[in-house]
Amino acid sequence: MSKPLRVTPESAAACARSCETYSNELRSLHEFVTNRGNLSGFGTLPSGIALNAKYTELTSGETGSLTAMLQGHIDIVTKLADTFRRMGEQYVETDDAVAASLRPSDTGGR
Repeated sequence: MSKPLRVTPESAAACARSCETYSNELRSLHEFVTNRGNLSGFGTLPSGIALNAKYTELTSGETGSLTAMLQGHIDIVTKLADTFRRMGEQYVETDDAVAASLRPSDTGGR
């Protein structure tokens, strides 16, 4: 039997920080690939030029390229960080609201 998943404000914040760290690493990798995405050194023969164009397209082209895939991962991890951050905030807000609803209210002297 599996245990239920418990997310505390602290664990949600830790998950958000981990996502941010990973996102920063992906951004660094994306920048590295972008700066070096135009490959060369395949020679001047038609096959070398074609090979250079293909590798450049795979590295920093449009859909399906390494830079596009890295950007997709960056977007997802950034959204995950935001989700964890909001989860932690909403946990605290909900806990505060429930605690407030359980306190006896001042009815102004019955």
